[in-house]
Amino acid sequence: MRISSIIHMASEYFLLGIAGVFIGISIFLIVYFLIYKKIMKGTKKLNTSKILLWSIFLIYIVMVFGATFIHRIPGMYENINLHIFSSYIKVWNRFSLLELRNLILNILMFVPFGFMLPLLFKKCQKFYITYFLGLCMTIFIEVLQLISKRGIFEVDDIINNALGCMIGYGIVMIFLLFSKRNKGSLKSKVLTLACYQIPVIITIISFSTIFINRGYSNINRFF
Repeated sequence: MRISSIIHMASEYFLLGIAGVFIGISIFLIVYFLIYKKIMKGTKKLNTSKILLWSIFLIYIVMVFGATFIHRIPGMYENINLHIFSSYIKVWNRFSLLELRNLILNILMFVPFGFMLPLLFKKCQKFYITYFLGLCMTIFIEVLQLISKRGIFEVDDIINNALGCMIGYGIVMIFLLFSKRNKGSLKSKVLTLACYQIPVIITIISFSTIFINRGYSNINRFF
């Protein structure tokens, strides 16, 4: 699948996500104003920033499930690939542009997941919670694809998705840690952030090694 096709598919599910969010927000506002405010006499005010974040997150979830599940024809996939790093080995051995593109897209697809969770849930600012939820999410998608035969269950997909979640978490924590005043020394914050950036450092080194050693001259064909 070409990059242009992927962008077109993402735009379709982006619009579907917006429609779903619009319906969801409409129902929420009706419940809030008619039931919570009028009947229950509630006093808690709406948090517009949270509503915006949830809207973006739900649109993203629709796009992910659209690309990995809804978009695919049922019954066309039955394989299971339990070989760890098999896609990386293919890229390394023959510089497969298709495999390389799949690797990058599978990583990028879960970056927003790791980025959004700490913004939505305070508990997810703890790395192990976000990492665990990211792992559960990608396993759920892979199992769903396997059961419905809408995709191949691949260990590499789980690894790449989880890696993308870690990268997204590392990015958002740069802003969150330094926005917290009087919460530890600058040295401890920098050290913590450095640890959070290990996944992105590993990713950059890995792909740089592939590009340098296995055919960087063919990068133009990737696009």
